Amino acid sequence: MNAAAKRYMIGFGASMIGYMVVLIAAVSILSSREFGVVATAGLALAPVVPALFALREVFIFVRRMDEFQRRIVTEAFIGAALLVGLASFAYGFLEGALELPAIPMIWVLPAIIGLYGVITCLLKYVVYR
Repeated sequence: MNAAAKRYMIGFGASMIGYMVVLIAAVSILSSREFGVVATAGLALAPVVPALFALREVFIFVRRMDEFQRRIVTEAFIGAALLVGLASFAYGFLEGALELPAIPMIWVLPAIIGLYGVITCLLKYVVYR
């Protein structure tokens, strides 16, 4: 593992540990008692702060990649974002026409990340082998 990958694993891992700690704490505090609107919103958004640090680590890691790796990452992310966007667009039409249940917005980022992983594998092992 090269130095950039080690730094990424440490920084991203620390961010994710921070995310889990803040998430568990925020959920525990919010479920323990009632708060005002501002305090509730602040606690609900608290896990976003360590997630922003994780995002920073991703940007730093991508900047340290060579051109070919960066091309794969870029194509995979664009494909994932467009597929999730198109799927949500299509589901929006179906939701209105067929009275389907709404899908919570919290699933958009995991869907993009999951598709990004699948598309990255396809690009690495099928398209660019």
